[in-house]
Amino acid sequence: MIGNFSGARLSDFLKMIGADTAAGFVTVQCADDYYESLDMATALHPQTLLCYEMYGQPLTREHGAPLRLTIPTKVGYKQAKYLTDLKVTRVLEKVGYWEDQGYSEFYGL
Repeated sequence: MIGNFSGARLSDFLKMIGADTAAGFVTVQCADDYYESLDMATALHPQTLLCYEMYGQPLTREHGAPLRLTIPTKVGYKQAKYLTDLKVTRVLEKVGYWEDQGYSEFYGL
């Protein structure tokens, strides 16, 4: 991943809000109609972050402000910008923007 991002671990956020981590998935919706999903193991990985800073400065719009998801263990299209909504769910209605366009659901590195 290019850039030095910082923020909160998604796992800490999910714990703080009392999310049901047995649900299986986390989905995010973005301001630009982009959306993504993560299996819970990826969401709970310590490197998966809700980022609000880059190089120690507040995240700019160009880099995904106000909040972006960074997942160093996944390919670039899983790195959702402009987060507006996050849900924990047992059933995925949509897998992800690019997967729903025909890209492979295997997105690990």
